[in-house]
Amino acid sequence: MTLRRQVLAAACAIALPLGAGAARAQQVPSTDPDYPRGRISGLVFGDLYYNVVGDPEHRYNSSGADSGLANIDGSTLPSGTPRNVTQDLNGIQIRRIYIQGDNDLSAKVSTRWRFETDSKELTTPGLKISTFIKNAYVQVKNVVPGGNALFGMLTTPIFETADEAWGYRPIEKTIADFRGLASSSDLGIQMKGFVDANHRIGYSAMVGTGTGQRPENNRYKRYYLAVPLRLIEGFTLEPYVDYEDFPSVAERATYKALAAYEFRKFAIGSEVVSQVRHVSGATTEPFGLSVFARGKMGTTLSGYARFDRWQTDTRAANRVDSDLYIAGLDWEPLKDVHLMPNVEATQYHARGTAVSPPTHDLQARITVYYRWAKP
Repeated sequence: MTLRRQVLAAACAIALPLGAGAARAQQVPSTDPDYPRGRISGLVFGDLYYNVVGDPEHRYNSSGADSGLANIDGSTLPSGTPRNVTQDLNGIQIRRIYIQGDNDLSAKVSTRWRFETDSKELTTPGLKISTFIKNAYVQVKNVVPGGNALFGMLTTPIFETADEAWGYRPIEKTIADFRGLASSSDLGIQMKGFVDANHRIGYSAMVGTGTGQRPENNRYKRYYLAVPLRLIEGFTLEPYVDYEDFPSVAERATYKALAAYEFRKFAIGSEVVSQVRHVSGATTEPFGLSVFARGKMGTTLSGYARFDRWQTDTRAANRVDSDLYIAGLDWEPLKDVHLMPNVEATQYHARGTAVSPPTHDLQARITVYYRWAKP
């Protein structure tokens, strides 16, 4: 046998067992993913703050605590006049803590629970910072093609897309949330998903109790519908409507539209919201407009700005309207850790015979925000 034939025979002798082993390896059946499988995650944000401009008069309760308003939050006095923050009031506050658990029971069924803690929710008695249930629901995927069904304490559709477009919830709520036009979560059932395979036309339809995190106390419901559209790359358009009926011939309808464009390092957006309220034969119609921008200035530095115009009742000649201004920087020294110096200000405008608050408001803050997750 020639040397060449000897080499070829040896190569064939080696290749045949290896090929057979590869074929056997391909025939080993794959195993299904292990279920259940879960993940714990969370986030925290809070501020060091100082009220530069506000009501100069400090008021103290019986225990000596300053009872002045610490944050610009859109709240009003019993007369309906907006409340000023208290000038020179300063301190440290936790505005939100989330602890969340996600658990996949199968490829089709998953669950989520989320607890929230913030400085406004206090225990009674004791007035310690309290915790409440924000979300607790089960989700069944692909009940209809591209659509998921959810049941429990759910995130309402009114803020989800707007929060994503604005991108700075740790700095401030979006306008409808800031003005208290709806709760961010509600007990109910929901269908959400997309009508097309490219996820360009979405929907989120929900029936809720309308009581937020509180137990249901009547037989009336709140109906929500959002239709997020992403027909053009980077551009989001979302019309939204909800309706709620009440006892004694009272009802409320909310209309909202969001438009936002995401560039590579820059985003701009606008949100318009109106609510029509019928109560005891009277009709009020608050209206709001919000415009915002955010952008990258480098690998770890970003900036953001926002302007809101709020009209308390467009049907009333005598009212106090307000403008909200927000601007700041976002430094991310470590992944998911943010230090964000910012300012928030409000100017008030009296219409007709209405009387504005005694001063405008200006708060300076350093907001600290971080997220974490553990498989």
